[in-house]
Amino acid sequence: MADKVSNEQRLNGKERQILFQSMDVMLQNLQANMEHLSKIKHFEHTRKFIDLVYDGLIKKRKFFLLASGRSAFILQCFATRLVHLGADVYMVTNLGSIPALSNEDILIVLSGSGTTSIVVSLLKNYVNTAKPFGIVSITSHPETIIGRVGDITIKLKGRSKRDQVDLHDDTAILTPEGTMFEIAAFVYLDAIIAELAIKMGRTNTDMLKKHSETI
Repeated sequence: MADKVSNEQRLNGKERQILFQSMDVMLQNLQANMEHLSKIKHFEHTRKFIDLVYDGLIKKRKFFLLASGRSAFILQCFATRLVHLGADVYMVTNLGSIPALSNEDILIVLSGSGTTSIVVSLLKNYVNTAKPFGIVSITSHPETIIGRVGDITIKLKGRSKRDQVDLHDDTAILTPEGTMFEIAAFVYLDAIIAELAIKMGRTNTDMLKKHSETI
């Protein structure tokens, strides 16, 4: 009985408050990104991104997706949806286990900081080997090497692990490290999929046909 009372107190106490404060911070950052991305000069980059991926889907180009850590999981989710649209997609993790990049392919790089060492290393390897048909960089820091290498660079707002934390800013613990960038990237990339699906005339039923039946 004591445990039950304790759990009820927790649900209605500070922990519950923190839960919704954290979610609210994420929602505010998503709103800030929507306002940022809707500006003409920024939306033009998104339009080019959509057109590039659409061209890749129609012309059966290979897609190579490069990221590390939590960003890699977000790109994996994007990869799954690209497959549902009929794409040939490779996550860049082990260079020996995937095809070589060619000048007909598309490379998409995700890094909030724009300086993730393993991503920079793999990116240099790829770019020095072959110039792909298009490179898309998604980052909070377009001025970095990862941001500058993109033919199309998408800036998303949100703290990354390289940003200095204001000691008086309580959002640092509510959304630690790169959480705000990562959530924004996840939502943004899923919205890109929605745009592409409609552009290609695909329905939810069409995409389900590409879904794995093994799980």
